[in-house]
Amino acid sequence: MRIATTLLAQFLLLCATVLVVFANIGQLTHNVVSRSIRMVSARVGAGVPPDVMARSMTTAIGQHNGVRSEYSWGLYNYCGGFPDSDQIACSEGGFGHSVDIPQAIMEDLPSSNSQNSASMIGQFSNQGAINHYTQVAFYLLFVGTILVGVAFLVSLLWHMSMLTIASILNFLGFCLLVSGAIIYTYFVSTMRHKSALDIDYGNALWMFWAAIGASLFAIPVLATAASKSSSAYKTL
Repeated sequence: MRIATTLLAQFLLLCATVLVVFANIGQLTHNVVSRSIRMVSARVGAGVPPDVMARSMTTAIGQHNGVRSEYSWGLYNYCGGFPDSDQIACSEGGFGHSVDIPQAIMEDLPSSNSQNSASMIGQFSNQGAINHYTQVAFYLLFVGTILVGVAFLVSLLWHMSMLTIASILNFLGFCLLVSGAIIYTYFVSTMRHKSALDIDYGNALWMFWAAIGASLFAIPVLATAASKSSSAYKTL
């Protein structure tokens, strides 16, 4: 029974680790996996004048080369273009990345059309809060990812003390992940209802929520495995 409980805990932690790793790689590269994973996406409506759209989706982003048909944000950067193909261009990656949709589009607007940006894309009255809290959410999700991953590796050692440490690390990782996911979900929901753009939740966000579920179920299972290991050692 002790072995089965430990294996179940390891399986749950493995699922959580794989999910958060995939959620972290969204938009990092142009390969088909990475470009298909995003935290939030924003599609430009049909009402945008054709003359402000980019003629090529692969030209450098953020340099007034034209608006892209769709923008996708990962944890570390954002990309614009056609995410279902390799016709995209991405910003430089970095830590502490925040979600600023109006700014991203304004930086792509041709200089001659920059004055029309407000009417085309709208503005969020709480953009300062969005920038700040999505940046906070980045750090919460990043550290939570590390803690859950380390918890999985530690759990492979099987020893009672290691399972106890894994349980603590997983609990801390769970708290950080759920806090970061709540922040992201809230602000994406806010932007969806206050923008002229078609803004939607990304699949990376649901990966984080699925990982949170696996991590949550792993908490009591790890505690049970650690206690059973303790009982087993006492009987030796």
